[in-house]
Parts: sequence; C-alpha cells; structure tokens
Amino acid sequence: MIRLVLADIRRQFAMWLWTVLCATVGGACAAGVVIAMLAGMSATRVAGDAAMTQASIALGGNIVFFTVLAATAVVASTVGLTLTTQRREHALWIILGIPRHHVRRVLIIELLVLGMVAGLLALPLALVVGRVALMQWTETGLDLHGAHVGFQLWYVGVALAAGIAPCLLGGWGAARRASKTGEMRAFRETTELMARPGIGRSVLAACLFAGVLGMWIPGLGSELSGPEQRTAFAFAGNLFLVCLLLLMGPWTITPLMKLWTAMVPVGDVAWRLAIQSCRARAARSVTTVLPFALALSMVSIFMVIGNVMPDDSTGLGDVLVVLGWVFVVSWVGGLAVIALVGRERRRDAALIGIAGAPPAVIARSTMYEGLIYATTAVLFGVLTLLVSCWTVALAARMSVSSVLGGLPWPMLTALAVMTLIMTSAALIWPTITTSQANLAQQLRA
Repeated sequence: MIRLVLADIRRQFAMWLWTVLCATVGGACAAGVVIAMLAGMSATRVAGDAAMTQASIALGGNIVFFTVLAATAVVASTVGLTLTTQRREHALWIILGIPRHHVRRVLIIELLVLGMVAGLLALPLALVVGRVALMQWTETGLDLHGAHVGFQLWYVGVALAAGIAPCLLGGWGAARRASKTGEMRAFRETTELMARPGIGRSVLAACLFAGVLGMWIPGLGSELSGPEQRTAFAFAGNLFLVCLLLLMGPWTITPLMKLWTAMVPVGDVAWRLAIQSCRARAARSVTTVLPFALALSMVSIFMVIGNVMPDDSTGLGDVLVVLGWVFVVSWVGGLAVIALVGRERRRDAALIGIAGAPPAVIARSTMYEGLIYATTAVLFGVLTLLVSCWTVALAARMSVSSVLGGLPWPMLTALAVMTLIMTSAALIWPTITTSQANLAQQLRA
C-alpha cells in the first residue's frame, strides 16, 4: 500500500506540488499568527502587564480567527479539488481489482503524507510570519515587552497540525466519494454533478446558521443597550454568515454564477464556451472563486464595522495588520488552484481546437472564464457588503446610506480590479502556450 501511495504521488507530482504549495503557505500563516499571539501573551504575563495581555489576546485572537479560517477554507477546498480531478484514475484502480476500502485508505494516507510535508515546510516560514506579525502589532501601539519568536519544540506540533488538519478536512469527503462512485460512471460523466452535502457539512452548516441567528437577534433587537455591543454582535453574525455561505459554496456560489451570466446578453461563441466550461466544471469553478470571494467578503465586513465604530478610522494599514495574512493565503490559494487544473484546462482547450475553434476563440474563452470567476467573487463580496451594511446600520441605529457613504470606495474598487486582472492573466497564459503546441499531444497527456 505504501508503494502505491508513493507511486501515485510521483505520478501526480505536478498536481500535488501546487496543493502542497497552497497547504504550506496556509499552514505557515495559520501557525505563525498562533505562535505570535502565544509569544506576545507569554511576554506580557512575565512582565506583569495585565492590560497588554488582554490587548494582545484581543488583537491576536481576531487575527488568528481570520487567518485560520481563511487557511482552512482555502487549503481544504484545494485538496478536495485535487482528489476530484483524479476521479478517473481512482476508478481505474477499482477496475484493476483494488478493493474500494483500500482506495479510500490509500487516499487518506496520501493526505497525511502531504499534510506532514506541508507542515514541515511551513515551520521555517511560520517563524518568519510570527516575527513579522509581532512587529506589526508593536507598530500599532502594543507594548509586548520584547516578545520575540525563536524556536521551541512545540512549534513543530503547531505547524504539523496546521498542515495536516486542512488536508484531512478537505480530502476526507472526496476520498469517500472516490471509493463509492461507480467506476463506469466516473468514466462516462463529462460534467461534475453536484454532490449532496455530507453529514459533517450539514451539521457544521446548522451550527453556523444557529450562530448567525444567535448573534443577529440580540444585535439587531433591543436586548442590548450599547451601540458598541450591538454592532459587535452584528459583526459576529456577519462572520458566521460568510462562513456558512462559503461552506455551502456549491449551493451558493454556483447559483450566483449561473444567475448573473444568464443575464449578460453576449452572443460571442467564446463567451458561450466560457459559460459552459464554468458550469460543466462546477467543482473547479467553486474552488477557484472561493479564495477571492473569501478575501473580498472579509474586507467588506471589516471595513463596515470599522466605519461605524466611534472614533475609529480603518485604513489600509489596519486592513494589512488584521487581514494581511488572509490576503496571502487567499491569493496564493487562488493562483495555485488555477495552476492545479492547468492540465485539465489545456486538454479542454485542445479538444475545442481539434473541433475547429481558432486559437483566438480559445484565448478569448479562457479570458472570459477568468472574468466570470473574478466577477462572481466580486459580486459575492458586494452582496456581503450590502448585508453587512444593513445589519450593522440597524444595530448602530444609523441609516444604511450613511454607512455606505463612509466606506473607502477607492480601496474596495482597487481590490476588485486587481482580482479581475490577476485571475484573467493567470488563466490566459497557459492557453496561449497551448495554442502554439501540438493539440493531439495535449489530448494524450
């Protein structure tokens, strides 16, 4: 079994390489901020500064929550897509006589191996992240009494946990589906059917929904008297809502993408090819959109709460302190997903080329596909922004227009434009090289 695991990893090395990169960056950022928070707490406690201890817990806890959430979501979705993309290879194992429970066991062992590798690679990067985080927190005015991040043995455990846990969370359901899906069905299907939510996803979704109601009811009602308490509860409810919507991505992001693309009256053949590609490869579409949607929605709710708090101005520096590592994880994860399915996308482009489509149509189709992904992420962020403005304004007893008017629209627009440009550029480059290569060779690869 171990030989099969190693042989499969070697054969799929180009694909797993991008997954390990995503898991390494996610694990480094998650472990780094955890190490920084614990180091700051330890230094302030030794110095006997209770006020700074509480401040480091408050700031560090928020940063840890945002970063760990982003790392887990991005890495887990990337790992799940990696296994889903290999469904035909796994079906071939079953045809060759490997028992189904052995297939699942092999995939779980692969996830453990890759998670351990990502965790070990993330360890030195986590030390760098921890030191940079402490420097950022000190520049905000926290006196951490000389807290520093050296090396301690327990850092290894934190890094391994940050590498292994998201891999298992993202790949467990995909491994189960790979061992249960009929082998002939895996070869026949040309589109990815929407899977039913598993028990674990359903239970977590129910908990998040309960969290949304549990935060919104007191925050938007009259149970709490202070505006700061009400807006804090509304902010927490918005966080739970974003987590819920992204957890149920196939049932939220996919309908959003289908809805707005159906409303665009474009008759270009390349546009129609891009739409069909996004719909047929549903898992690929959701996983590509998720990192960018997560980053944009986090920025939205953070800017809204910063806008209504008294004597508080949230600028670019504050965003980088709290959400800087979220951006690193999300952007690396989004670009890694694009590179991860590069072989599959090149084969699709080669098939369209053999069917008679000129290279210009293929290039435009891929560019449109990137625009569809980025626009879906931007629209998700806009909807999150509107919901956050409404709930926070209601909690703060303000008008929605006043909350919207105080937002830093140039910065939000710049983030949306960057998402559009980067996603389209990352997608179109492999297609340009494919159009110059032998199409039959691409299909045989």
